[in-house]
Amino acid sequence: MRLRLAVVLIWMMGMFLCEQVVSADIVLENGRFYTVDESRPWAEAVAIEDGRFVYVGDADGLHQFIDQDTAVYDIGGRFVLPGLVDSHTHPGLVAQSVDYVELPWTPETKQEMFEVLLTYANENPDKEYIVGGRWPTALFGENGPNRHDLDAVIADRPVILTDTSGHAYWLNTSALEYLNIDRNTPDPIPGLSYLHRDPDGDPTGWVMESGIDKQLAEAGIGRQINADSLGGFLDYLVSLGVMVVFDAGNGDEGYRAAAQLEAEGRMPIRYEGSYRIDDVSQIDGAVGELKRLRSTFGGELVRFNTIKIMFDGVSEIRTSAVLEPFLGEGEILGKVLVSSDRLQEFILELNDERIDLHIHTVGDRAIRTVLDSVEAARDSLGVLPDIRITLCHLEVIDDADFDRFRELNIHSNFSPQWHGGHIQGAQLTLGKQRYDNMFRVQPLLDRNVNVTFSSDITNAGKWRTNRASPYFGMQVGHTRTEPEFGPDATVRPPLDERLDIEDMIRGYTINGARQLGWESDLGSIEVGKLADLAVLDRNLLEAFPTQIRVTTPIAVLMEGEVVSGSLDE
Repeated sequence: MRLRLAVVLIWMMGMFLCEQVVSADIVLENGRFYTVDESRPWAEAVAIEDGRFVYVGDADGLHQFIDQDTAVYDIGGRFVLPGLVDSHTHPGLVAQSVDYVELPWTPETKQEMFEVLLTYANENPDKEYIVGGRWPTALFGENGPNRHDLDAVIADRPVILTDTSGHAYWLNTSALEYLNIDRNTPDPIPGLSYLHRDPDGDPTGWVMESGIDKQLAEAGIGRQINADSLGGFLDYLVSLGVMVVFDAGNGDEGYRAAAQLEAEGRMPIRYEGSYRIDDVSQIDGAVGELKRLRSTFGGELVRFNTIKIMFDGVSEIRTSAVLEPFLGEGEILGKVLVSSDRLQEFILELNDERIDLHIHTVGDRAIRTVLDSVEAARDSLGVLPDIRITLCHLEVIDDADFDRFRELNIHSNFSPQWHGGHIQGAQLTLGKQRYDNMFRVQPLLDRNVNVTFSSDITNAGKWRTNRASPYFGMQVGHTRTEPEFGPDATVRPPLDERLDIEDMIRGYTINGARQLGWESDLGSIEVGKLADLAVLDRNLLEAFPTQIRVTTPIAVLMEGEVVSGSLDE
């Protein structure tokens, strides 16, 4: 008995001695680490070895991880977050638009836009065509913009402008001719993706959704994405502490640029790509296309695990799918891209392939249709599908459907930079009651649904104005006011949708990691996880609400390496 006790004591002493000589590569001490770990929400220090956290706790337990080779940094009580996740945005669209014309965001008259457009045209006489945006739908009536208005400004070359929602085009006559579009051009998806026409059947120059994407692709317009412009945007995200980005729709050109960045050792971020479905004809071959993207462009940092469906449109142009008709002439309810039965079949196919699904759903009828399809798939399987299903945007949710998100294990993705009313026009199509009930997140949070947040920017202009910053999103989600509307901006209803900063942080960290399948390695500061973190210049939980968006990381670490800023400040 004594011998056995001695052996045990010797073993325990050996273990103690082994612990004493464990050292870390880097230690950060004297910080306020907001870990987003429910079991230990706060820590004073962390130790990192081989790119992972080996210690998260108070200062007293830190000494055993420090030896003469450990780099020790006192971060002066600064606030620290886990690496952030942008779980829905469009790096390819941002990269391709770096030299587009940028119209005023909130013009009061069309003339303000025309003056900027004409100046750009005069300064760029060699451009074969002019592409850019964004024009606000609210400036135009039910018949939308007209090509003749643009002809009066620029008639000698094509002009192609996107609206503020990113879901409609405005073309001049020269652009229609350049793209060979006339009264005989068929609508890709009548009622959803189509050309607006005058009483004689001629296109007016107003195009809904992806109605001319085929023609643009054939003309080579909007496909110029290079690795440098893509890398510039991704570097910007990393400088803000974003460590994972989900590309919610790109083509081979964008993914080729991403693969080039990785091959050259210049990919600064974990890049989750997707295969995007804009037409029902794509569904049959979607799994094969995702696998092709994976084998052609995939790597350690560039991954392809998700298929995205553009299930409906947007309310500003009456292409979202709604339960009650839009205002205006006719009983317009919008359209969904895929029937509930076909979507159910597709979910079962994805379940067999273990491929995740991300679905653009703006209107309440689109949301309900998807929920019905998931429920039918569950009933067919006898269990919930074993894939991650995310509904994004979720602008109008019927009260009867909130409980179903939890019951069906649906991830819900919002872009809070919109929640102050940045994109105008829906009030004219939905009416005040529905407009004032857009972007409701709190009922989902109350039901413990996995709520994630993202930037969803689609052009370089929003990059330049910092709308891709997660801190910009946190501010608008928290205050429900739009910074561009100035100091007198009102709170956008509902007032009880001003979200807690803690919930905003979770949506940009652990919840985003869950949506993309990274939760075992990322999203919180915990022992064993990859050592991604951002040391900030202010405590987000104590910051003045209208100053959250100017938050700047002092240093950003990815797997224990400083990738932006400095720890020496």
